[in-house]
Parts: sequence; C-alpha cells; structure tokens
Amino acid sequence: MTAMANRRMDVGRLVMVPGAVLMLSADAYILTHSTGVLPWIGNALVAVFYALIIWAYVRRGPAKATSTSRTAHVAAVVATLVPFAFPLLTGDRSGTGRQLAADVLLVGGTAWSVWSLRSLGKNLSVIAQARDVVDHGPYRWIRHPLYTGEIVSSLGLAIASGTAGAAGAWILLVSLQLYRAHHEERVLLITLPTYAAYRARTAAVLPWISRGPSAGGVLPGYLASGRETASRRRVGP
Repeated sequence: MTAMANRRMDVGRLVMVPGAVLMLSADAYILTHSTGVLPWIGNALVAVFYALIIWAYVRRGPAKATSTSRTAHVAAVVATLVPFAFPLLTGDRSGTGRQLAADVLLVGGTAWSVWSLRSLGKNLSVIAQARDVVDHGPYRWIRHPLYTGEIVSSLGLAIASGTAGAAGAWILLVSLQLYRAHHEERVLLITLPTYAAYRARTAAVLPWISRGPSAGGVLPGYLASGRETASRRRVGP
C-alpha cells in the first residue's frame, strides 16, 4: 500500500513526463524540417532521449533515499535547464568547420547520453536519489556517463553559438554537473551497500581517469561528516 502511494505521489514523474512529452513533440516538428545528415541525426537522437525519459519515469519505483539538500536540488534543476539557454546566446554562425565540429560533438554526446539513459532506466532522477547500483552499459567504466554525454553535447551547442555567453554557460554547466555527481555519491554511498566497491573500480567522468579510491578510504569520511546520515535519509519523489 505504501509503495503504491509513493508511486502516485512521485512528483518527479508528474513534472518530468509532461515536460518530456512537450519537448518530444517540439523535437518531432524540428526533425521534419532538419537539413543535412548530422543535424537530422542529432535531432533524431534528441527525440529518442526524451522518449527514454518518459519511459524511465513511467517505470520507476520509489527511491530508497532522497537528498535533503536544497542547494543540490537547485543545482540539479539549473543544470537541467542550462542547455536550453544556448539558442538564446547565438552569435555569428559563419564557418563550416566550426559548425561541423559542433554537429559532431552534439551527435556524439547525445548518442552517448541515449546509451547511458537506456542503461540507467528506472533509476533515473533529476535530484539526488538512491535506488539501485547500475553497472552495465557505459556504467561499467564511468559512474556518471549521462553527465559526460550532456557536457559533450552542450559543448557542441556552445561552439555552434560562438559567443562568450555560451562559453560561460558551458563552464557553468560543467561545474554544476560535477557538483551534482559529488553530492549524489554521498547519498549512494550511505544508502547502497555495494556502491563503495563499484565506486572503487570505476572512473567518475572519463574512463580510466579519476578512478574512485578504495571503499575503505571513502565511506568512513562520508559517514563522519553527518551531512547525509541515516537520520536524515527519507524516501521521496
């Protein structure tokens, strides 16, 4: 009965599913007007990305724990919205070389994000939550591959915009994603017993780079901090 109530009160689902449906509809329209192979592929991948968001949120169950940090919640929401600012920061679009580089980054980053999202499945959430440890797909090598894909694709958007404002927005996005990753790991380390071992054998953002320290050197420090102790753990949307 409690699980059914939590599913009905999943605020994340109530917000994200209609939003993803709206974006999927808009992207479907854009897709019909795309010209060029790479732009068409990029828009098609974006459509798949939003379809997977809908699929993941509809399927997901209640979280085992949810972060109580309002700062982390704000960072997560802002990071989700930043990519939508790039079209508003567009400058001179001249230069086929620059546009080609932007399209390649956008397609590559979005394809990686689609793979990551498909692997993450029902564990998807915008704010920091703990459900299960995912260790397949790109998660075999990287703990936060979805953020990696978004950083790469957004770099393509920033290059295409070609303005200082777009560059600043990209730097802001990278900073927010790194902060989100760090905060999420606090919740996951305390909530999921197998996450410490998984963290020790994987990299944070890029394969074979910034590999996590051993579980014994990490978990006690997080527990001692008192910032995400079991007394503050809650099940939420």
